[in-house]
Parts: sequence; structure tokens; C-alpha cells
Amino acid sequence: MIRLTVFLATAFVFLIVPVYALTPPPGLESQVNHSDFIILARLSNVKESKISAQSVSVTANVEVLKPIKGGPELPSKFDLAFMIFPEYFGKWLKASPQEGDYILFLIKKKVKDSKGKETEVVALYEPHPYAFREYSKELEEKIRSEIKSQP
Repeated sequence: MIRLTVFLATAFVFLIVPVYALTPPPGLESQVNHSDFIILARLSNVKESKISAQSVSVTANVEVLKPIKGGPELPSKFDLAFMIFPEYFGKWLKASPQEGDYILFLIKKKVKDSKGKETEVVALYEPHPYAFREYSKELEEKIRSEIKSQP
């Protein structure tokens, strides 16, 4: 039984994870539809720590400059922490984002604490590399147009 479990876990890692890695980035319509919050944000104090040969852990301060979708519920400033796995997501977020202005796509996610209590938190759009887009006025206008066309 243990050998079968190890085999299945190994098969998952070698067969499923690489396929997931090759998933093309979502279209803007999909990102807008599947995000609970979309904000124009300024990233600052971006710091990274290596966790393996290629992967890094990143922390940053976020200042909400302008809510684009669902923003009034968010604080005006918050801290962000996430991981980057460049070996799985190709050109998308191979390195820590630079300090500057981005459009962030965020979701509401349910998590459980150690006692099993469920709480809803705001998290990066998943997969995380697709949560960041460099800001441009044109991109903001496209997003607003997508929001208006939603039912």
C-alpha cells in the first residue's frame, strides 16, 4: 500500500505538475470574471529569499491606488507574501516584481486554522504568477470594459 502511494505521488509530480506548468495564461476576460478584487496598486519594499536553486519567496508592501473591481472592502495598505516557481510558469513572473505600479487580481479564499475554524481571506489570483500585470492606462480601460460587459 505504501509503495502504491509513493508511486502515485511520484506519478502526480512527474505527469500532472509539468502539464499544469504548461497551462497557457488566462485571458483577460477569465481573469476579470474569476477575480473578486482588481486594484491598481503600488508595490514597495519588495524582498526575496531563495528557497531552492530556482524558487524564491517574496514579500512586498502594497498600497491600493485605485480599486477597479470590488475594492472598498480592501484596506488601503497591506503586506503580501507569495512564492515564485519560474521552472513551472515560463515567462510569467520568473523573478520578483520590481517596485512600481501593477494591476493586481485578487480572490476571496476560504482557509482553516489549526483548530479547523474556517475564515475567508483575500489572496492572489491563482495561479499566482497571473495575479500581476504591469500597469498601463490601456490595460485599465480593457479591464473596465470587461467589468461593464459582465452580467
